[in-house]
Amino acid sequence: MRRLWIILICLLLSGCQSVTFSVDGLLSAPNIADEQSAIYQALIESAGRNITLEYPRSGEYRSAFVAYDIDGDKEEETLAFYSVSSVADSNVKISVLDRDGDGAWHSTFELAGAGNSVETVEFLGCDAIVGYAAQEYEENTLGIYRFENGTLQPIYEDSYSFMETVDLDGCGTEEIATVGRSGLGMEITVLKPGESGVYTKYDYNLESGEAAVYGCKIGELGGAKALYIDLAADAGRLYTELFLLKEGGIFAPINSAGTEALTLRPSGYPSSDYDGDGQIEIPTVSPFYGYESSDRAPTEYMTSFWAYNEETMSLEFESNAYCNISDGYAFTIPNRWLNVVTVLKDGSTGEVTFYRYDPAAERISDMSPIITFASAESSGGRAYETAGYTLLKETDSRSYYFIVRASGDEPLVLTFDEIRDNFRVFE
Repeated sequence: MRRLWIILICLLLSGCQSVTFSVDGLLSAPNIADEQSAIYQALIESAGRNITLEYPRSGEYRSAFVAYDIDGDKEEETLAFYSVSSVADSNVKISVLDRDGDGAWHSTFELAGAGNSVETVEFLGCDAIVGYAAQEYEENTLGIYRFENGTLQPIYEDSYSFMETVDLDGCGTEEIATVGRSGLGMEITVLKPGESGVYTKYDYNLESGEAAVYGCKIGELGGAKALYIDLAADAGRLYTELFLLKEGGIFAPINSAGTEALTLRPSGYPSSDYDGDGQIEIPTVSPFYGYESSDRAPTEYMTSFWAYNEETMSLEFESNAYCNISDGYAFTIPNRWLNVVTVLKDGSTGEVTFYRYDPAAERISDMSPIITFASAESSGGRAYETAGYTLLKETDSRSYYFIVRASGDEPLVLTFDEIRDNFRVFE
């Protein structure tokens, strides 16, 4: 029993992917450890002991040893990612490890990668998709590898800021979508695999002077997927472009002279699946009621969310909300609150209070309070509970509370169900 616990502790402390144990699975734990040891020993015999294992930073595969059938023989091989500190070339190396006829592991092929570290590892069919980062470059590098005639061959390489494997056109097979710099603008590229193993490449050039991609999201749209790209504009602002793969090319349905003006907003408001319906919404902001004049600072904003409608081929309004960027939550404004409720944030505590809006009042704090929201680190919410606040939602890092300030006969008071259903925590 003591030996079994030692094995379990060693596995939990290793850098490989986490292992889920069951009562039956405990009996095979020594075999797992032996297999990992044999693969690592085979890598050492090939590359030497002066190596550092490189672990992908994102994606499904987070181990330096990735098991996958790359040659289509129904048996998994292992791709090992590592660097060698004793050589001038600091790029990541890839070793292909396979079993021989006796079941022993050996390195059968090695090649140099295209960066100092591994961002992500994915697969399309038998092709390995590897994203690299390099300290000397702002953008990452995409490498596609195919195992042929006993060697792992690079068949495609390009730079990117964002990469995703996703079924953009609803055909049932994933494509590779990338966004990256192209001269003074941006280039959207989609690589669509064909039956013969040849990729069809689609490009869309976005003529813009932005320095970088702020963010990209993939959302549901009519049984397929859509790519939403947030681009940086001047003065720390964002605007959004939408891209689809259809009819043999990349389609940008809202890319026009008015797109930037329509979706322009501060950089703290990225596109997101605000309401959890799988579709990405694009936010815009405007001053909340009572903040229209510049002498009321800091300004609090109302956020309007817009979604693309395929039938009308345009952005359509969905809802209004108050977004607390610093505390990571949003509250949808009920219809009966529109034009009659405003908001005030306490700069010292971060508490947010909604008030019945009175245009004649000199200060928002002089208006009638309705409800207050507060948040705290998960371990620090006891003071709110003692003060009569109700716990609304908990995450791993924060707890969210509310307290009703108005009397029960105030028609703008919300039920608990309304408060809960209108409250969202950002991912």
